[in-house]
Amino acid sequence: MLHANPTPPPAPPYDLPLNTTMQTVATIVLWAGTAALLAYAVRMARQERSLFPVALVVAVAVGSIIEPIYDITYHLHWLDNGKQWTLFTSFGLPQPIWVMPAYVMVFGLPALLLYRSLAKGTTLLTIFKLGALTAFTTAVFEITAINVDLYTYYGESPWRVLDYPLFIAFMEAAQITGFAVLATCLKVRATKEIHALALFAIFPANFAFDTIGGGFPTLVLQNSANPNGFLLFLSACLSVALAATCLWWSSQLLLTLQRHLSRSEATEASPERVAVPA
Repeated sequence: MLHANPTPPPAPPYDLPLNTTMQTVATIVLWAGTAALLAYAVRMARQERSLFPVALVVAVAVGSIIEPIYDITYHLHWLDNGKQWTLFTSFGLPQPIWVMPAYVMVFGLPALLLYRSLAKGTTLLTIFKLGALTAFTTAVFEITAINVDLYTYYGESPWRVLDYPLFIAFMEAAQITGFAVLATCLKVRATKEIHALALFAIFPANFAFDTIGGGFPTLVLQNSANPNGFLLFLSACLSVALAATCLWWSSQLLLTLQRHLSRSEATEASPERVAVPA
């Protein structure tokens, strides 16, 4: 049986020009911010007498090489037009020189600022409030970058606001907040300095867990031929719900750990019972 050739998925808009002025601004600002954050992490490491803060920042920087996988699935195209300052290329996708510091500032900064306070105690409501905050900051960052001509999301995408598929903010919020939660769990339970190296696995694994795992219904539709707009809208709702479930699941690890530690501390603090003679 002969089958008609299916309609290919949309091609990236290679002809769109890159804003080279904003490329320079993004490169300077983000690399300067990364240097400042790394210096702050070194200061924290000295205070804690632990390499954990530095390992966190470096793990996110190294984890940025996962970006081409995200680009393919979410239809993100870095504007190039022969003028991009390229850091590396994978899957045939040139990655701009500022993608690594962008990861550090967007994903690493919240985790570095939050893990101490989360380790002292938190609630599920607080974690989801942090998720809402990071969804907002992510949306502001991406809408700005898109509208100053640094990159674009092409093809059919649901929930577009100023050319940004807004549902993605919730996917990335689950990833950002979830990484902070998982980093906190590691910090609380680690007994050796070498355990901090687990951050190099936790970051990309959690990234895929939330953005690819939670987003799979929408991603499958987006990468099909002639996706239906109404189905895309519904799939985005489902993807956001799945991302929220991913964040809830990650949060249970920290909340259960905190309950366990609280019971242990209460047991240690309780006075020994002394038998009273009859």
